[in-house]
Amino acid sequence: MNASTNRFAALVLTCAPLLACAAAPKHTPLATLQQLFAVEGDSPYTSPYNGTVIFSALTSKYASPNGHGYRNELKVASTKRLTAAQTHEHFSGNVTPTLPDGAKTIVAQYHVDGLDTILKVYVQDTRDGTGTDGVDSNGVFDILARIRGPGGKEVSQALGTVRSGETFGLDIRFDAGDAVVTVNTADGAQYTAQTTVPADERKIYFKFGDYLQALDPVTGGHTSDPAKWDEYYRLHGIDSSRIRITQTTFERTGTQP
Repeated sequence: MNASTNRFAALVLTCAPLLACAAAPKHTPLATLQQLFAVEGDSPYTSPYNGTVIFSALTSKYASPNGHGYRNELKVASTKRLTAAQTHEHFSGNVTPTLPDGAKTIVAQYHVDGLDTILKVYVQDTRDGTGTDGVDSNGVFDILARIRGPGGKEVSQALGTVRSGETFGLDIRFDAGDAVVTVNTADGAQYTAQTTVPADERKIYFKFGDYLQALDPVTGGHTSDPAKWDEYYRLHGIDSSRIRITQTTFERTGTQP
């Protein structure tokens, strides 16, 4: 890593929530989150609000037109979006996935207006050679970050494993097109290399929650048909989903237009 990457990574590790900052009660106020984010599906905010949000894709059953599974997420509202070069944001929280064996969900992502994504964080118990475990339906969930680099290629990096009901710290920093993802599990902290996403004049937006992945049960390919999602979940014994995030922090830093 170069000096810039080391400085960026050191800052991330200093502020990653689960191990290093677990004692800090800090979280973003509810009013701030409600001003910045739109809700897809059921409201995830606990009452009284204490920094905890709880998502369930299978309870909400929110189906977006081009989705690949039900979702329950918060996403930056359309009027609050900026280009990648203008975006200076930091998200952190302690994430507890409660999922059946074989499930795969996206807990955080950066999306470009349209259908493209530039950063995704998966929690998955599926076969994947890039995972630390990579075994299907064995109760060990890989945490994977996939970031699209300057050449347009998406690179996947393993960031540890958890079991259902265990908690990990998640920290995502996006600074004018440079992204770093850090994960803290009981085994320690792992982080991606600082990655510069492709230059693009379209606006981007951050989303987080529970985007429960599904495939066509016949072809094994992606599908936007909720009836096929239901059948996929049934065949794979995926009958529940819950993502709980505590100490939820979302900050915009630097100079915003």
